[in-house]
Amino acid sequence: MDFSQVELTSDQLVFEKEIRELISQNWTPNLAHIAVDHDRMPQSVRMEMSKRGWIHPELAVEAGGAGLGEIELEMITNLFDEYYIPANVSSSLLIPTLEKFGSQWLKDNVLPGIRSGELTTCLGYSEPDNGSDMAAATTRAVQDGDTWVINGQKMWTTWGNESDYVFLLTRTGAVEEKHRTLTMFLVPMNTPGVEATPVWILGGGRTNVTFYTDVIISDNFRIGPVNDGWSVMSEPLATEHGAGVVTEGVAPVNGSMGAGFSRVFQKLVDGAIQWAASRTMPDGRSRLEDPLVRAALAEAMLDLEMCWNAEGELGKPMSAEALAKQADKLADMAAPEGLLDFGVDGSIAAGIIASERQHAPGTAVYGGTTEIYRNNLARRLGLPRPY
Repeated sequence: MDFSQVELTSDQLVFEKEIRELISQNWTPNLAHIAVDHDRMPQSVRMEMSKRGWIHPELAVEAGGAGLGEIELEMITNLFDEYYIPANVSSSLLIPTLEKFGSQWLKDNVLPGIRSGELTTCLGYSEPDNGSDMAAATTRAVQDGDTWVINGQKMWTTWGNESDYVFLLTRTGAVEEKHRTLTMFLVPMNTPGVEATPVWILGGGRTNVTFYTDVIISDNFRIGPVNDGWSVMSEPLATEHGAGVVTEGVAPVNGSMGAGFSRVFQKLVDGAIQWAASRTMPDGRSRLEDPLVRAALAEAMLDLEMCWNAEGELGKPMSAEALAKQADKLADMAAPEGLLDFGVDGSIAAGIIASERQHAPGTAVYGGTTEIYRNNLARRLGLPRPY
């Protein structure tokens, strides 16, 4: 692997300046009221990015993107990290699914807005009684001529309160049939009968319980054949889990949702280094010279490097578990300052250590529990079931 510095071209330097100008003109972070991991960027930033094709910049210009190369994609990601801008507006998991399974009406009227980023989406998978067993969904869709009537509820619908559409898993047959009677819809969140109720999490972020009460939608919003929803949902789910992801060049090897956790992990380590460099021991030497501090930072940096290089489905559980372990250790190391949250006087690196200590345990659940991932990996390896 090549760890050398990347020399930016003159065009790339101009591109960096453009990104910084967009941010400075549209973004003033209030670090006391931001959850980087669960908030979304403000609409003003999103619409400016949409104009430039930067919401899905990897797409071709004619498809609503910007046709950017790998270095430019990393520049956007890293600069948004630098300015603490929540960037959770991508629908890259759903775009290929809508292209493959969406009705012609969806492709003509909704997909262009999703590609450009003018329209946003969220996922309606889990339910209060089913957790990660999505095939046990009970939210029911009943066909009535050219329309469907939907009733039920979903749990952990992050961004359901600010999205235009929800990618919704429904039951269209007998529950006992499990995988064989599921159907997917793209439901407008402003449809009468749709309600998002907040669930506040540690670290200040918000997710939602979403309720669907006699929600009537056109058959145009159905994605894929009736009762074949499991096949439709499996593609974005597999992508989210990192199955089959191949990366190269300057992109992180970890191509799963664990890459996001690794980026947060990087900020956590940087914050701990900043703390150590700015504190002195009783003898006047820097905390960076303390053997215990150096050992703790070295262990965290080794864990981080392993997370960056964890491929496919291994990326999520490894990143989630390492982040949780090291967030505890580094917060203890930097205590009491390591316990001060965003916006509090004396907090370290805008409170990143305390914030991630609160956020880290939830990463074991987001996008499916680490136990589910481990089971998936075990099946791929041909290991026997534990019972």
